Amino acid sequence: MQIHSTATWPAREDRRTALVWLALFWIFVGVGFGFDLHNYIHERPPVPGIVHIHAIATTIWLLTATALVLMVETSNVRLHRRFGWFAAGYAVLVVVIAPWSELSWQALNLHTPGALPPEFLSIAFSGVICMAVLLPSGLFLRRNSAAHRRVLILATICISDAGFSRMVSLFLPAPTTFLGTYLFYEGGNLLLILLIFLWDWKRGRIMKQFLWAAFLVIAVGLTATGLYFNETWKSISYSWLEGWARHML
Repeated sequence: MQIHSTATWPAREDRRTALVWLALFWIFVGVGFGFDLHNYIHERPPVPGIVHIHAIATTIWLLTATALVLMVETSNVRLHRRFGWFAAGYAVLVVVIAPWSELSWQALNLHTPGALPPEFLSIAFSGVICMAVLLPSGLFLRRNSAAHRRVLILATICISDAGFSRMVSLFLPAPTTFLGTYLFYEGGNLLLILLIFLWDWKRGRIMKQFLWAAFLVIAVGLTATGLYFNETWKSISYSWLEGWARHML
């Protein structure tokens, strides 16, 4: 298997596949959150206002990322570069709002029967941690278009876990084993990474930067799942949510 640091193939041949990965990602998000929308609207206690802000901000971010891909596909590369700096700055806002939203929702439901346990914070934070690392990495690689494209696609789809788990929950209950929990919550990321890898491998286009980015997403997901079953982390996350409920709600 040949591993590349820079592309040896025309950039135009490499563009349209990004639309495929984003389309699959939108299916996870659309189906998962679409079927969960009724529960979201009628949730008791009502979700905090920051959760609504998070939902709007994240949707705008995903539409922005999709627009950036479409700009390249339609040969508007100059516009893509200019708009990309706005997207990078906006992504910082998303990275701040996402954990704030999760902490507020879980703190509000700390004692709600059937709500997610405090230790779920590790899994909830895994996607935004990967996004915070991969976005600047992708920007740094902007002169290496093939690596830039792959790393930023992973930076976008690494937050698919929330939509994917909601989609899977339509058919299966949440597992209680380590492997089952990892696949239930992080399986969407793993599936998309595997599909991208197989697509590039078949065409001899495996990028070293993609492998490192994929390793990060998988490693963070496995670590988050391990913390989910760790007693010390359970105590820490419970204390965090108690403090958040006292001072931030």
